[in-house]
Amino acid sequence: MSSHEACCGTMFWVYLLSCAGLVMFAGLMSGLTLGLMSLSLVDLEVLAKAGTPQDRRNAARILPVVKNQHLLLCTLLIGNSLAMEALPIFLDSLVPSFGAILISVTLILAFGEIMPQAICTRYGLSMGAKAAPIVRVLLVVFFPVAYPISKNCILTKMQIWYY
Repeated sequence: MSSHEACCGTMFWVYLLSCAGLVMFAGLMSGLTLGLMSLSLVDLEVLAKAGTPQDRRNAARILPVVKNQHLLLCTLLIGNSLAMEALPIFLDSLVPSFGAILISVTLILAFGEIMPQAICTRYGLSMGAKAAPIVRVLLVVFFPVAYPISKNCILTKMQIWYY
């Protein structure tokens, strides 16, 4: 049985802000997974050379990040998983266990999956460009875990499909 923090104490606010940060981080990872992975390298190269000035800048910022798609995908999924798994742990210090599970599932579904993916489906290029520095940091932080998983031994190299 875990002890719960009393309302309005210092640790209460630390846990509450941590929960909010984890939900936002999970949402960012989920949205970027959809937004960045839906952009093919060919499309980005075309946009970087022949798009509008804003699209050119955005594509140029995203291209270095998206070059190794397996590493990017593993990095974003690891970040998303860590945030989603940590949320109930922090919530458990604020509410009973069943409440922590219900609240975390609801928050992650609404603010960590549905809303970010809806936003990044439409604004994937601009969101990806704005988040490129964060993604670069995450690529470095998660590299020791993400790189071995992302090796092309099992998945082989990404194929370009034309229809």
